[in-house]
Amino acid sequence: MVLQAGEEIVKAGTFLYDGEVLCDVVIVRDPILYGSGDEEDPPEVAEDRERETFYIRYGSNTTRGQFNAGRPARFTLAEAMKAAEEAPGIGSTIRWID
Repeated sequence: MVLQAGEEIVKAGTFLYDGEVLCDVVIVRDPILYGSGDEEDPPEVAEDRERETFYIRYGSNTTRGQFNAGRPARFTLAEAMKAAEEAPGIGSTIRWID
């Protein structure tokens, strides 16, 4: 997994895709809340801002270590963990690594 400058993995675990394929999940802390980049959005939505933000990244169901899906930003680790654990179809299978 390639991290951008300032990012760090703060939580890692696994989940089951389709009830049987073991996949990875990580929560990454980033100092930037990324905006939409859409000039039609208001500035507070469109522009990047400095703010501690947590992003959930889900691993591929075909290639371990490749992350190709995610969830919207959260502002605390607890919120990000809760969002991952409530994800339809996979949340109940998440097992965090201590």
